[in-house]
Amino acid sequence: MNRHTGPERIGDILRDFVEGKGLANKLKHLEIYGAWEEAVGPIIQPHTRVAGFAHHKLYVDVDSATHLHELQTFLKRQLVNDLRGKLPNVLIQDIVFRPGLIGRS
Repeated sequence: MNRHTGPERIGDILRDFVEGKGLANKLKHLEIYGAWEEAVGPIIQPHTRVAGFAHHKLYVDVDSATHLHELQTFLKRQLVNDLRGKLPNVLIQDIVFRPGLIGRS
């Protein structure tokens, strides 16, 4: 039997709720989207889309072979380091760039 011994702190209640609903992982992933946009910058960002994050790898779709090559060959190491700095609580080991369609609004 679980006995309630008094008032609970609101932070504890929110943490239990977020963890209980599986939202902690989703919130962490939302941070990645913002950090990606900031790290890659306004010129390249429209040509990319964060497709997912799993097993410490960030998956990014890229709309052209030229941008994919530039990101993979010249910018990948810098982007991994930038993201690690912006997201110290998220373990990012690699970025996987892949060809993909990027939706335009």
